[in-house]
Amino acid sequence: MKNKFFRLFSISTVVIGIILIFTFNIFGQEVVVDEWKIPFLNCVTGPIASIGEYMSWSANRAAEEINAAGGIRGKPIKIEIHDTGVSKDKAMEEMAKVVDSALVVMGPVPEACIMAAVPIAVKAGLLSMVSSTSYEYAVEYFPWTVSWYPRTEEKLPPITAAWAKLHPGMKTVVQFVENWATWPLMAESHIVGLESAGVKMLQQVDVPTDAIMFEPLVLKALAQKPDGIMLTCNSEKAAKIIIELDKKGWEDKSKILVFSSADDTALYTTGGENIDGISIYNYIDLNLDDPRWQAFREAYKADHNGIEPASLSTNYYDSVYMIKEAIENTEITGDPNKLAEERIKIRDYCRNVKGFKGIQVTWDMDNGVPTGKGTFLFVLENGEKVFQAMAK
Repeated sequence: MKNKFFRLFSISTVVIGIILIFTFNIFGQEVVVDEWKIPFLNCVTGPIASIGEYMSWSANRAAEEINAAGGIRGKPIKIEIHDTGVSKDKAMEEMAKVVDSALVVMGPVPEACIMAAVPIAVKAGLLSMVSSTSYEYAVEYFPWTVSWYPRTEEKLPPITAAWAKLHPGMKTVVQFVENWATWPLMAESHIVGLESAGVKMLQQVDVPTDAIMFEPLVLKALAQKPDGIMLTCNSEKAAKIIIELDKKGWEDKSKILVFSSADDTALYTTGGENIDGISIYNYIDLNLDDPRWQAFREAYKADHNGIEPASLSTNYYDSVYMIKEAIENTEITGDPNKLAEERIKIRDYCRNVKGFKGIQVTWDMDNGVPTGKGTFLFVLENGEKVFQAMAK
């Protein structure tokens, strides 16, 4: 009887211990928020509002998918859009609204807003997911940012070299360059790639930000008798330059290469049939054989008058999923009393995540810098992008 009592006592003690441990683990890491609010400082008004629109669309698309699958740790996620309007003052104002309470912030967009507002976040120990900019802007604020791209000087030369190799008779190129954010740096990297393939760069044609007349710019370029044209300017200006080239008798459209940032709605709506046949590079493999990607692609086209996903359209979609993964894998609770330590957990996770399954590729982060991402070259045929080459 006595032994039976001790056996029952021992079993009860073990069971109670397990319950206590289980209860401590659950309630010690209990989520305390009703929803995960993720501020997104984005340019939904102003001169590049079309870019801001599809970035907001993709972030909300990710949130809708996540919520339909049960949310993050059982709680829904909400993307809160804060308009920067491409204004440094507005960006700082919006960052000031969230810096004391946010676990993580996406943006700001674009670069002028990054330089103005991210220092506020850095001072507060808040990770800014500046996923639309280049490495050179993001690295200034490490470790409180991540870069969505490797160094520009490493990423872009291979794709312009690939374009040149497809056209062995192309010996000279003129590049139109608009002085906006990272674009001059990208233009320099384009030159490196072209020259590595034996192509001579002729005198650059500067595209004023306020340009409305493009014939003089085109005449200046054609006077140099180039074999090819490279367009490093915004989507509407790129389309208008192509139209002018068409009027002046340019024949081989595939020897016009449009850079990734101009792969935007205005290129297609302004360019119309004139852009058929051009070359364009971006960071999306449209024909990727993956159900998740194809669902994204079809939803994007349905909401954008049949236009294919833009080059940067996946960046903040993946950012939302990376934040989700960080919260789940580091047991973030959302407790305001743990804000500083939980911000660090998200920062450290995102900067060194391994095997992250983006919508296009799976990649690693190495101290905030991605590895394993590709760049894709296409020719536009009857409104469809036809794959030509890939570079890593």
